[in-house]
Amino acid sequence: LKSEIEEQTNQAALGKGQKALFALAFLAVFREGIELALFLLAARLTSSPLQTVSGALLGLSGAAVLGWILFTSTMRLSLRNFFGATNILLIIFAAGLVGLGVHEFNEAGIIPSVIEHVWDLNGILSDKSEVGLLLKALVGYNGNPSLTEVGAYVSYLVVLVIILVTQRKKQNPASVTTR
Repeated sequence: LKSEIEEQTNQAALGKGQKALFALAFLAVFREGIELALFLLAARLTSSPLQTVSGALLGLSGAAVLGWILFTSTMRLSLRNFFGATNILLIIFAAGLVGLGVHEFNEAGIIPSVIEHVWDLNGILSDKSEVGLLLKALVGYNGNPSLTEVGAYVSYLVVLVIILVTQRKKQNPASVTTR
């Protein structure tokens, strides 16, 4: 995978793809900047200025440390494992967004809750606590979700796992062993 990416990058840099490579890098960085601005705006609307600034600084510091670690250890890093792990994390983050979206639709009365609170873990881990808010932002944690929230979250995860497994089988038919 790594050699394939390097080869395609080298071909693009040598040929007419220089402008395309520049545009790709520029748009990727630009998009990340827009995402950062949107995340900080969302954080600002739901928390105090101190929490927003401290969260932004902690996130940027963490990103800098993670970037340095990745930069210094890329020779030993398996790109397949790295992209596999980030793929799983993105799926979980997206499932959290689906759950939060359904929660908002429940509150607006657009989607019925069916069962308003399937369980209530707020006594153990409140979604208003610091850890609960962090989990809510990352994975869509809700201490007392409705049935439709749980259903949407689980359905999203199941569908994506099925898609990933079938794609992997199509890409690697030789890796499937028969007995």
